[in-house]
Amino acid sequence: MSFLCRVLFAISLASIASFTNADSLSTIAGKQLTGELVAVDGQGVTFSTSEIAQLKVPAKEIHLIDLGHPIVPPPKDTKYNELELTDGSTFRIAKFAIKGKKIATEAGFKLTDQVFVALKSEKMPESVLTKLTALKNKEFSRDDFEKEINTLLNADEAKQFQRLILNHAATDILPGPSGLAVPTYELTLGAVFSIMRGAEDNKNRDAWKKMLANRGKRDLYVIREAEGLNFVSGTILNGNETGDILTFEKEDGAKAELRLSRATGGLVFAQPQPTQIASTLCKVFDVFGNVLVAQSLEISSAGVVVTTVNGVVVKYPSSKAISKLDYSQGNVAYLSDLDPQVEVPEIGVDEKGLRLNVTAPFIKNRGLSNEPLKLGSEVFPRGLSIAPDSKLTFNIGGDYREFKAVVGMQENSPDADLEARLTIETEEGRILFSEVLKRKDKPKSVGLDVKGVKQIRVIVEADLPVNGNRVILADARVQK
Repeated sequence: MSFLCRVLFAISLASIASFTNADSLSTIAGKQLTGELVAVDGQGVTFSTSEIAQLKVPAKEIHLIDLGHPIVPPPKDTKYNELELTDGSTFRIAKFAIKGKKIATEAGFKLTDQVFVALKSEKMPESVLTKLTALKNKEFSRDDFEKEINTLLNADEAKQFQRLILNHAATDILPGPSGLAVPTYELTLGAVFSIMRGAEDNKNRDAWKKMLANRGKRDLYVIREAEGLNFVSGTILNGNETGDILTFEKEDGAKAELRLSRATGGLVFAQPQPTQIASTLCKVFDVFGNVLVAQSLEISSAGVVVTTVNGVVVKYPSSKAISKLDYSQGNVAYLSDLDPQVEVPEIGVDEKGLRLNVTAPFIKNRGLSNEPLKLGSEVFPRGLSIAPDSKLTFNIGGDYREFKAVVGMQENSPDADLEARLTIETEEGRILFSEVLKRKDKPKSVGLDVKGVKQIRVIVEADLPVNGNRVILADARVQK
């Protein structure tokens, strides 16, 4: 156990008892601190507890920091789009425009006839609606709009209805908690991977993923049709001054003017591979539902500034806009999130009918019949179910310190005598673990030293290769 882990263990109970509504820091080792996040840098964080005012916690030992500000779900029946950067950061946006080489998503608020109808259906008093007519069809920034509301309404009315008014009047970025300003940022076309319309609908998301898997190497102008998504391939060159018309170069070189509104499915940008990629510090989850893959994060009295891995700077006027900092992205890699090289033996003519014809050498995060992964009495959301006579090789890059998993045989087979050998070895063939697992045995926790190991090879062998001999590697992961 590291010195830091011993310190955390010693002070965690005292700190939990001394802070209310405090920040919470959990480590990869399972320790938890309650206190206040003071600062963040590339090496880790400074955390204040009741016992230690300036505790330095290395980034590689952090799992999650919860700042106690819940993510606000979009209001019921709200439609929104999801903008994804080239580094995987995502933004929920209600509206966007493309002006020249820039994408505009700056928040605006406007009380239209449609908004008044919506507010009336929400049972807003006529007296309040009458006061709001002074703002009808005028567009405001978030700050100016809130000032106007607070001027027109009395304190009780503003407290009761401001959030509702903001929800319905927002024209671009989805609003968060009342009184909390949305983040500001500037986006160029080169920073964006895609903009998916209708992101609130899981069916749209599934269709989008399926389309991306076969997208080719050009930009896509995507149209949602009754039978699914269709697209035009080419290059999105720029937008006009008002942001509603795209100049689009088709694959044959011809240029066309396309309305942005008719890209009812969205847009995809085929960006060149960057020559250099900044290191990921953590994932930042904000209360608006945005997720930023951050290379740096600064906290001050002026708010929070996040710089994403691809260089987009996102500014929050208040730290209350930040919900969580997830450090597990760089510190932990689950095998079920990796794509291994798979080797299975060919079945000889004399063995056909005697050996398992493996059509699914491994399954991620579920069992053979789509049931949850279970060992003993515990259900695991992550893991692998591996068929006998399978060999899986995972690239882990030599950056991790330890491999951990709970291993055992799947339990839905009626034959308690089934068994299989599980071997885990390095790329050079050095054996890290090799044991015969039996159906009737209790699950086993495994921890292996993988410092400097670039590949791990997971091998399952059985004299009787049947589906009941599948080995489960539950919660299998490598960590720094």
